[in-house]
Amino acid sequence: MMEQPLPNPILFHPLKHHLGYLRDFAAQSITWPEPELRKAFQRIGGSQLDLYIGPLPSLQIAEEVILYLQQRHLLTPEPYRQHLVPVGYRLCTLSDGSAWALRWGLHTGRHVHLHPGRYSLHTLRIKANHLKTALAVTIASIKYNQPISLQLLNQVRAEWLELPPVTGYTSAEGLGKVLDLVPGNA
Repeated sequence: MMEQPLPNPILFHPLKHHLGYLRDFAAQSITWPEPELRKAFQRIGGSQLDLYIGPLPSLQIAEEVILYLQQRHLLTPEPYRQHLVPVGYRLCTLSDGSAWALRWGLHTGRHVHLHPGRYSLHTLRIKANHLKTALAVTIASIKYNQPISLQLLNQVRAEWLELPPVTGYTSAEGLGKVLDLVPGNA
């Protein structure tokens, strides 16, 4: 079962920012039709992002941020908005030592937009296309009962992600590092 919705006023995109969620998503989305998978991959975007790889589930992250805001009387929109001035964000440290960027959320009722802190404890800065590729090839590997290979990787890059092929990768850098993370024995 995919993770439950987070409580208001939290806005968080775990498909882009939470490794545990990505692993669950990979295992549970194997029955989805390919057009639905492609739509999910598009939500990840195309630039760089910060991926939380720590132990806290999304719900606990949200609850700890809500508690942090309640203790400071910042849970309602206007005090929270003023708290973000003048830089547009603030950092909040959670129980595992990870830092989270609190930004203004544009969705009604979800004005606290969370991002893992850049270069924070339990956070990796990665390319979105590496994340999409690792997630897609992990799903394809399970879906088609094939081991992850360069051929399968390039197949999903072309068919699901509309990305050019890669000539190779190593676990020492970039795509290979993300490929080592995402399957996580999914």
